[in-house]
Amino acid sequence: MPKYPRTFLSIATACAAGMLAMAAGAADGPDPKAAYDRIKALAGSWTGHMEDPLSGPPVTVRYEVVSGGHAVIEYQNPGQSFEMVTVYYLAGGELRATHYCGAGNQPAYRLGKDSTADLVLLEFDGGTGFDPKHDGHVHQGEIRFLSTDRIEHRWFHYVGPKEQGSTHWFLDREQPARPAEPAAPPAPETPAPVPAA
Repeated sequence: MPKYPRTFLSIATACAAGMLAMAAGAADGPDPKAAYDRIKALAGSWTGHMEDPLSGPPVTVRYEVVSGGHAVIEYQNPGQSFEMVTVYYLAGGELRATHYCGAGNQPAYRLGKDSTADLVLLEFDGGTGFDPKHDGHVHQGEIRFLSTDRIEHRWFHYVGPKEQGSTHWFLDREQPARPAEPAAPPAPETPAPVPAA
């Protein structure tokens, strides 16, 4: 037992309080599986505009859940000459993503520590096909969940370590076309009267 029990007790209490605070902070951090599940729930087609939600250039995004639910492919402007793809997945319990850019490089991302239940922040985590100290690349991104049927994307473009601007996408879920009402069956034809002889 220390010579000064009161001092020992104070130190022990402070250490315990610090450990509890660290545990609480970890519990308040982003939940990678919850973030991934929200991205999975985006499956389907989305349309909208870039930069201005009403009159900006039109954009289309399609999400497809693949590999038995273990990956989500995001097609940006599918079928267009500037189509790009981002793949989201969990690896070792962490949310990761790789962006296959039209510029021919593949920046990688991990879930940012400042993400929330309604905001997935994608922090730069290396990549292939470019030198991040010198080359242009999409350095980070974010998906903001506004409602079940409305999201916003933001992508930050860098050349080397310097931000050169960003693109902002405003997207609404495309509602599936309602099936056409079945046509009413034609009325039975009434035979023409036979003229009397």
